Amino acid sequence: MLRKKKEALGEKARRVGEMLDLPAQLLPGFCHLELWQNRRAVIEGVKGVLSYSESEIQLNMGALVVTFKGAELGILSYQAEVLTMAGVIAEVHFAN
Repeated sequence: MLRKKKEALGEKARRVGEMLDLPAQLLPGFCHLELWQNRRAVIEGVKGVLSYSESEIQLNMGALVVTFKGAELGILSYQAEVLTMAGVIAEVHFAN
């Protein structure tokens, strides 16, 4: 029940943001992912690190879980909900 209510509020916020022409960064639940080839990623909106190893990094994005798989993966920095990681990124998975 609580999850459905959160999703409904997030959807309403998204629609209001679109009507007011606000940037996505100002909306609740914002998630932004930048890949630099398959060697580096910068992810905004990270709520926490769920698991971390050289072959897999799993991130809590609020309503979404993002999993990076590859080799020699490492977290370079994580502050103010922005995480920078490097390594050989082979796969990126998104799950609700």
